[in-house]
Amino acid sequence: MLVLCAGYTVSQFLRTSVGVLSPNLMHDFNINPNNMGLLGGVFFLSFAIFQIPAGILIDKYGPRKVMSVVITFAVLGSIIFALSNSFYTLLIGRVLMGLGCSICLMGSLVLITRWTDSDQFSKLAGIILAVGGIGGLLATTPLSYFSELFGWRLSFWLAAVVTFCVMLLYYFILEDRKNDLILNRSNETISLKNLLFILKERNFKFMIPMSLMSYSSMVAILGLWGAPYLKDIHGLDSFERGKILMLMAISWNIGSFVFGRLRSIFGNYKNVVIFGASGVIILLFILSIITEINSIYLHILFCILGFFGAFSVALISHYQVLFDKEYMGRALSTANFFNFGGVFFVQWLTGKIIYLMGGDSTGAPIEAYRLAFLFVAILLLISLCIYLFSNEKKKSF
Repeated sequence: MLVLCAGYTVSQFLRTSVGVLSPNLMHDFNINPNNMGLLGGVFFLSFAIFQIPAGILIDKYGPRKVMSVVITFAVLGSIIFALSNSFYTLLIGRVLMGLGCSICLMGSLVLITRWTDSDQFSKLAGIILAVGGIGGLLATTPLSYFSELFGWRLSFWLAAVVTFCVMLLYYFILEDRKNDLILNRSNETISLKNLLFILKERNFKFMIPMSLMSYSSMVAILGLWGAPYLKDIHGLDSFERGKILMLMAISWNIGSFVFGRLRSIFGNYKNVVIFGASGVIILLFILSIITEINSIYLHILFCILGFFGAFSVALISHYQVLFDKEYMGRALSTANFFNFGGVFFVQWLTGKIIYLMGGDSTGAPIEAYRLAFLFVAILLLISLCIYLFSNEKKKSF
């Protein structure tokens, strides 16, 4: 668990690191909001694309080997990002980071299913998300402060070193499964064709829109547009922006821990997801209509949004109750494909909205952010309506 948390900490840091740095990167490389949305989202596109082959590889070769090899791409991506002298080299670095980090969460979730009972999955997944969320915290005020003192490039050199250490821990510490666990009793060949079993699951299809929007609705704020919004609309400096985003990340960590345990109160994971998604929708609507607001209320709003944004841990838990352990790599990786693919499209599309509404490398008007946040809220609401048709009945293959 400690090793898995360490890996997810690195993943969280790298995926959210451009959020607090986005005003600096836009200025240093003359990046407009359209390209900034692409730079923020391409990590998640790379992350998502590799999910399905990663799931097949994990089921076939085991998490330890696959996780150890794949994370080396994050080391390379961090180095390229630190050496970047143009927007396109930044883009290449982010693509490699996304590919390298694509294995950290999904591999961890598969290992949990192999080492524990199904009813413990939500709690342990919540712990990994919460503890690993320290990486998200480091990517807010600490990263902002460190970058002011030493420059953002050194941050990514250090990230490369830490990621390399995690790779060594993966290889030397992790074990693929308990000795008494038997997988693939039918000795079927594990291939892309097996994904048809996953996609035929009735509930899975109703959950796909929620997967596209659950995590992306929060990351669009924390991982990309929160800092520019706070700068352009509320005039906050880099330290104040970092502080608000850090509090939002802390709230997300707490929420991950809490939402991992709410099934006992709400009766099932579906009700937990409905509760969390409803909260995010309301908060995004509020964020899209406010103009001037006292700083303390701004802190509170972002904190509550971070807390409710953690409901995605319950959605992941909903997925794992639908399938047997031998299918878990393919099931969770397919779910994660939609989870993180959604982040790419949401960040890319909101970047286009802000750009078309008059945003450039120096900033954007309030109407641009309002429309972008309202766009995310409406998409999440539509996803929630579709999700209502799902249940938690396991598919028999």
